[in-house]
Amino acid sequence: MFKNLFNLSIKRTGLEILGFYLFYSIAGSIAAGFICGILIFLLHPQALVTNDIQRLASLYGAIAAILYGVGLSLAIIASKKIFNSFKAVMLTIIAVVLLFFFGALVGMIPVAYLTSFDKNDCNEE
Repeated sequence: MFKNLFNLSIKRTGLEILGFYLFYSIAGSIAAGFICGILIFLLHPQALVTNDIQRLASLYGAIAAILYGVGLSLAIIASKKIFNSFKAVMLTIIAVVLLFFFGALVGMIPVAYLTSFDKNDCNEE
């Protein structure tokens, strides 16, 4: 389930996709939380009220989730060399929308599904 998590070029099966999703969703959420906390602390020292901090966290969190998901999608597409795959491009676009509105919990599902594609398979329809 959790084997070869850092090898983005392999084709994954159902349980491996689930393991990939769990690991990268949790790792991305933790990293984004720390990065957003540091950015808010450094860029907005005047934000002392909880409402201000929550507003800034939701803004920076959405941006961090989108950048993380798109970066991971592009890394998967590049490692599998499926640049011409319509399905891969559409899944990346869908992931951006889901990451913006629902965060990593829902938005990483299309990204994890990208790992089920064959390497060098440009005929996905």
